[in-house]
Amino acid sequence: MVRAYVMKLEKEDGVKVESVSNGEEASEFIKKNKPVDLVMLDLMLPKKSGFDVLKEMKENKLWKGVPVVILSNLGQQEDISRGKELGADDYIIKADTNINEVIKKIKKYL
Repeated sequence: MVRAYVMKLEKEDGVKVESVSNGEEASEFIKKNKPVDLVMLDLMLPKKSGFDVLKEMKENKLWKGVPVVILSNLGQQEDISRGKELGADDYIIKADTNINEVIKKIKKYL
């Protein structure tokens, strides 16, 4: 799925995509890189949850203003509420949304 989103996004004008494969890599990316325009974040990540990554982002003064779009299969209201309380700008349930709809929502924040 990640490859499909990366390929689709990179076809958009001027969109450069970086991806990591687990929550620990995401945390390291946040520490070592300047803020980006947008973060697409899954919640069910190996090694560290997306909730933890989101919390770290929003506690980092350089990254706290970066829009975060959660893209997850966790669709329970408590997960959605938790994501938004931690600072996510949008919450998309993968199973309910096709890739073109996801790209359209992402472009809204770029």
